[in-house]
Amino acid sequence: MIYALKGRLAEKNPTTLVVDVGGVSYEVSVPLSTYDAIGAVNQEVYLYTVLVVREDDMQLYGFSTRDERRLFKLLTSVNGIGPKTAVGLLSSASVADLCGFISSGNSQGLMSMPGIGRKTAERVVLELRDKLEKVEIAVAADELQGREDTRFSAIDALLALGYSRLQSEKALREALKRDAGVIRTVEELVRAALKEVK
Repeated sequence: MIYALKGRLAEKNPTTLVVDVGGVSYEVSVPLSTYDAIGAVNQEVYLYTVLVVREDDMQLYGFSTRDERRLFKLLTSVNGIGPKTAVGLLSSASVADLCGFISSGNSQGLMSMPGIGRKTAERVVLELRDKLEKVEIAVAADELQGREDTRFSAIDALLALGYSRLQSEKALREALKRDAGVIRTVEELVRAALKEVK
């Protein structure tokens, strides 16, 4: 098991990173949240990893935080959720939002994610609700309370304004990272995100 990688970031793409560890280069699949959080090319980086081994393939997945990795492992333990779908979920919402959906039984919130239908969303809630309580994921209660609905309403507003989902997700993450304690309404979140859109 490869627990983590520490080395020089040789390449950086939205879905994959290449990390040079003592002359050996590792290709690592990552969610957008990790891509955003990781340093620039040629900087030293540290990634928590999960090695997924299949009959005809081996793929390394990397995460900027332990919580992302813990949630990835929980998600992939659900029948019908493969590593790519789990990475897609972590790219579409924060750990706090995903935990909020699961803890509150909000399958509709999960269904708004790419590749997640009603049955899969309900299965995720059913199988992970109790497990989440037993796994330490450092998500503050106030982050979960109502934040997911605000966030998805803000995404809908940005999409209606003509921005892509990728642009919208990134802008919202930046806005929440900078002003999380100040933002209370959808309007405030959209205004903050518009300042971040590139």
